[in-house]
Amino acid sequence: MIYYRKGYGGFFILFRLVGTSWPFGVVPGLIALGISLALSYITVLDDIIRDRTEFISHPYAFQLFAYLLGFLMVFRTNFAYQRYWEAIGAMQNMAAKWLDGALMGITFDAAGNRDRPLLYGAQDGESGMPHPTSGSKGGPHHSAYYGDIAHLCSLLHAVALQHLRADSNLDNLEFAYPEATHLQSVAQRMDMYGMPSFSRSKVGDAIARQKLPVLGGLRPEERLVLEADSQGNLLSTDARVAMVEGWFMRRLIGRQKFEQGESSVTSPPILSRLYQVISDGTLWFGAASKVAITPFPFPYHNIISVFLWMYTLMAPVLINGIIMDTALRSVFVFTSVFCYHALHHIGDNLEDPYLPYDPNELPLPDLQHSVNMRLWAFGVVPAPEAGPKGEKGENQKDVKAE
Repeated sequence: MIYYRKGYGGFFILFRLVGTSWPFGVVPGLIALGISLALSYITVLDDIIRDRTEFISHPYAFQLFAYLLGFLMVFRTNFAYQRYWEAIGAMQNMAAKWLDGALMGITFDAAGNRDRPLLYGAQDGESGMPHPTSGSKGGPHHSAYYGDIAHLCSLLHAVALQHLRADSNLDNLEFAYPEATHLQSVAQRMDMYGMPSFSRSKVGDAIARQKLPVLGGLRPEERLVLEADSQGNLLSTDARVAMVEGWFMRRLIGRQKFEQGESSVTSPPILSRLYQVISDGTLWFGAASKVAITPFPFPYHNIISVFLWMYTLMAPVLINGIIMDTALRSVFVFTSVFCYHALHHIGDNLEDPYLPYDPNELPLPDLQHSVNMRLWAFGVVPAPEAGPKGEKGENQKDVKAE
């Protein structure tokens, strides 16, 4: 996705080449221009075309065809934008619901009392006293449980994004974040994988350069079951999402049932919301997946392509019959065909928002990074209030993120 400024009369937009659609109208425009020039310099044909009484007395018939094609393209572009907008909306809602589930799971489990109402406890022993096990049946400390939930939520979101972008290679999941790796800016990342046209090989190359960071990385035991089924067949990407969602739910239920963490004392009607929001996130994943697995209807796309190339071949003949000057013919032929093809490419660009063959597509690595940052933020709370003399009381150190 390209972030841009619109100031100074649009000059920042006018002189940017990466991510534009107009280059895709140049070749068809040149083809139409070549036809126009050939008709102009073949004397016999040019004489016939110039005779308005015998050839073209009025362009009305062609205008009907041009209007029909124009309306088809406008509707198609509008439908493509609706797909694009629906895709980003569904993805944001999916992430928000899963993050809500993670936050509830972490917060319900945190220990505290009336002197520490923000439920401190993400850091074992960091506040001056050992953190309670937070499990009356001997479960792990709260910080370990917090790490499990953050990892599983991050992994769930990452495999969901892999499904949306048709990526089945688990090598494209990486540990977040290698110490020697610095996060690149959005613009740098876009320049890295911006590509001028679609092809499966280019999509594969672009995906390989857009690894998705997972908190805690992909553990060997997790990869073993996510890679293939018991028969050695490659596991489908949507099945991976369902599997990781199952792990997420199992970890939450396991904490409540077997470790008797702090969440076990939470009111059941409140606790039930934890599982409901995760289910809601899966519903939004289905809405996002709908755009990914359902292509724009082929007959609509096909008929526009047929009409567009009919227009490309017919426009030079019509314009040559109306405009007599060769130079003006060339200008109007090239411009009209160029504009139609450039507009057509905008729809092509928008209708597949997840596949990274163009810098205008949705920035999935940035969305994954945003989810990871929010998961980290769930463990940060303000330090307890200072004592009466302005000094921090016992166990009142600044709380840092895990």
